[in-house]
Amino acid sequence: MIAFMILYTYNHFKTDILTLGHQCEPFEPDTVVAIARGGMTLAHALSMYMNIRNLQSIRIESYDEDRQRDTVTIFGECDFSRSRRVLIVDDIVDSGKTLQALLPILSQNYPDILFKSAALFTKTTALIQPDYSLHEATDWIDFFWERDFLKSNLL
Repeated sequence: MIAFMILYTYNHFKTDILTLGHQCEPFEPDTVVAIARGGMTLAHALSMYMNIRNLQSIRIESYDEDRQRDTVTIFGECDFSRSRRVLIVDDIVDSGKTLQALLPILSQNYPDILFKSAALFTKTTALIQPDYSLHEATDWIDFFWERDFLKSNLL
């Protein structure tokens, strides 16, 4: 059950892109990878902010609607043939299971590449913390991209 919900608007997002982008810049990533679907809007915006054309995605599922699964499923692969510094992006690090599953696989498969992660929100109880983050998640977050573009809201 959702106790309290925070509405995360486009205006919040626009301000946060500047702050998170500034945090990530010293890493000098040459590739941005979105964790689909939640990280796609953020990854696109960060890639624009940092002028990184190598934007890719990987699909990882750990939720069914608003219920977290016991296991994480990873779909697809990325092309890192021209990558040396990769920024993995998601909207929220909730349990940390997604990053905890993905990062060791990437590091093992691509030992010459440096991977770092970024998220807008992080729970302090997550199994792993992202390298870059802005807000502590204490309640359910209703992201504008999960609400505003629903077919029922557009008609």
